[in-house]
Parts: sequence; C-alpha cells; structure tokens
Amino acid sequence: MKFELNSYNKSISKQDLIDDLLNVSKRINGSYLSRSTYEKYGKYSATPYIKNFGSWLSALKAAGLKTYRNPSEYKIIDDKLLIDDVIRIAKLLNQDTITTSEYKKLGKYRVQTVLSRFITWNKFLIEAGLKPTEYKIVTDDDLFKELARIWMKKGSQPTTTDLQKGKSIYSLNTYARHFGGFRNALEKFILYYSENNEIYDNNDLNKEDKNENSDLDTPNNALKLTETSKTPSNKHTTPRNINATLRFKVLKRDNFKCCACGASPAKNPNVELHVDHIIPWVKGGETTLENLQTLCSTCNLGKKDLT
Repeated sequence: MKFELNSYNKSISKQDLIDDLLNVSKRINGSYLSRSTYEKYGKYSATPYIKNFGSWLSALKAAGLKTYRNPSEYKIIDDKLLIDDVIRIAKLLNQDTITTSEYKKLGKYRVQTVLSRFITWNKFLIEAGLKPTEYKIVTDDDLFKELARIWMKKGSQPTTTDLQKGKSIYSLNTYARHFGGFRNALEKFILYYSENNEIYDNNDLNKEDKNENSDLDTPNNALKLTETSKTPSNKHTTPRNINATLRFKVLKRDNFKCCACGASPAKNPNVELHVDHIIPWVKGGETTLENLQTLCSTCNLGKKDLT
C-alpha cells in the first residue's frame, strides 16, 4: 500500500451494494429502508449508493425495495419521548450532559429529529434538565492527526464508512464542514504531510519509555515524538527511540506489511505492526531508515526468541 489516495474506480460493486441492502431489509423485516436505518445496520455508508445509483431512492428501486413509506410506517415522536431518551442515556453514562456523538451511539432516535424540534442541541439538553455541552474548537491539525492515526492503524486509506462506523473521534460532517468534503480532507492531509513531514499517533503522544532495557521496538516506545532515551557515549550516533515521522516512513516503504510473513492490517484488522531494528540497537544497530523494518507482532516476538 502506498500513501496516496485511492481512485474512485476502486469502489464497491453495484451488486455488493444491492446485496447488503437486501440483507439489512431482511434483518429489520422491512421493505423500506431509510438512509439512517441502513447506516445503522449496513456495511457501508449511503455515499457509495448515491455515487453508483444517482440517489438513495434509485438504489432502493434497483434492489427491488419500496421507495416510500406507508402512512402506518411513519412514527409520530412526542417531544417527551426525545427528552426521556436523552435523560435515560445520561443516567446510563452517569453524566450531566450528553454529546451528539454519544446520543448517536446510544439513542433511540436521530439527532436530526431532535434538532428539527429544538433547533439546537444545547437547547434540547436544557429542556431535559441537563447541562449544555462545552463547544470545542476542532482545528485542521486535530483532524489531520486523527486521519493519520486511523491510516496507520488500518494500514490503508480511511473511508467515509470508517468515520460513520465510529472508528474516528470526529464525524464525517466535521471533515465536510472543515474541508468541503471528505475527499478534499484526504487531499489536504497528504499535502500537509508532505510539507510538514510529521505524523502523530494520539495514543503515544508524550509517553515516556518505561522500559529502557526492552529489545522490542513496540508501538509503545516507537511512536513517540520526543526522544527521551539518552544515546550511550562512544556506541551510538542515533537515539534508540524511533520518532513518529521515521516510523511512518518505514511503514510506507514496506507497504504497511510485515517484511517476514506479509501480514497487513489492511487484510486482517487484528494484525499489529511494529517497527524493528534489523541489527538490534543493543548490538550496535542504529536507528536509521536502512536499519529498520516492519514486522508484525508475532514475527517480532519470534525474532526476539531466536536472539
């Protein structure tokens, strides 16, 4: 895998999309599927359906499903039901406020339904006797860091489906508002990376190396932005710790695959990739691109057993 955007022609086939529509229809025992219902139970987002069929209704028609609701299928939701539901979630989480992201995961109704009644989310929370949420300003840098984290963990380009399935701490709408669309966000992310040459992993920012004698270059000591270990005098010209930029270069060069067995998180999400010194650092190996390789956790642990 190269660190570049996928072309649009690598999309899901129409038949795959139709099959999943039918699967979800059987699962909920309904002949009509709204976009929100499908995105809750389906494999994909609504985006590939609209790209392939022109509209959501055209996709339903192609799958042989109904393109309209019967009057009996419409639900009249009372404001009290909405308020009771958000109070239920607040008690469940033991919180005095609820974010829209939390409600999307746990609520019975759509956030859009709430906003159509109460105009703003904070007004809705106040009506429910909860505290309004604090507005957090999300910067482009925050979004780029999150894209980098997903890309490195997944081993392939993030998709809108990843964002809508809860794999990102920011929603698809957040990226769309900032960049005018998710494709634009990816393009600007790549430009940002090429100009700044700096990638962060939020899980490892500012972590200290708690085991300086470890021979394994695991993500816990490899993905740090700060160099906390001292270079032994007369032995090394480079620090032991691998900074995030160098680690990403190694992963990119090795196509996000284990150099020993070919395992990749793009094919198996359970695969964990490490960046390893070919000549161990304790035996004089330097922390350079030429002396680093990508190994899966299994092969890296196996290598340690042989040394």
